[in-house]
Amino acid sequence: MNENKMAKYFKYAIGEIVLVVIGILIALQINTWNEANKTKQLETKILKEFQSNLMLDLKEIQHDIATMDSIVKACKNLKDYIKTHETPDSKFNYSATLLRVIPHFDPNKSGYGLLQSKGVEVISNDSLRNNISLLYERAYPYYRRYEDERLDFFNLNTQPKLLEYFYKNFDSTATWYANYKITQADYERLKVDESFSRLLATIAFENAGVQNRAKRTEGQIKKLLSFIEDEIQSSN
Repeated sequence: MNENKMAKYFKYAIGEIVLVVIGILIALQINTWNEANKTKQLETKILKEFQSNLMLDLKEIQHDIATMDSIVKACKNLKDYIKTHETPDSKFNYSATLLRVIPHFDPNKSGYGLLQSKGVEVISNDSLRNNISLLYERAYPYYRRYEDERLDFFNLNTQPKLLEYFYKNFDSTATWYANYKITQADYERLKVDESFSRLLATIAFENAGVQNRAKRTEGQIKKLLSFIEDEIQSSN
């Protein structure tokens, strides 16, 4: 009888142990699932932040590209105007005002900052993670170098020449918050200044180069934005 009781006791004890082990495994599985779910939610949050940032970046860089178009056209208009007109007019002054415009791209990086603070491994897609790194660590800084070189050229060459011939007034209602004007006497000097014609050609060249890089950056933004949108949709 004692042996029978002991056998039943051991079976009961083993059953209790099995139940405890199963409970622990289930608890671990639930915890793992909860952690995975939290990580996925964080990933989606970061991707949506990237999506918002990139949409703003795309809008800004497209505006800069359009502005550079206007600057290049202004250079041509000024060159043609000087050859065919004896007196300056408002259109001439507006084109001259455009020469002082220096488009500056300032990307939104809150999503990238959040990703860096949480760890890049939050992004589960290796290819997406690589594309994010390429845009923020290579494309954006490289484009910034083009902008910095153009700004240096403006400070060293364009600005001194503009100050030599034009005077400017601040105007909060104007498109570029300033109006450039030139006197008749200065305009007559400008017409025979070959260095000004060369400057116009160089400004157009500088802007065309920066614009070309801007269009490449625009393409990379669009590509990454599409990638992120697909990733968000697939996770829903």
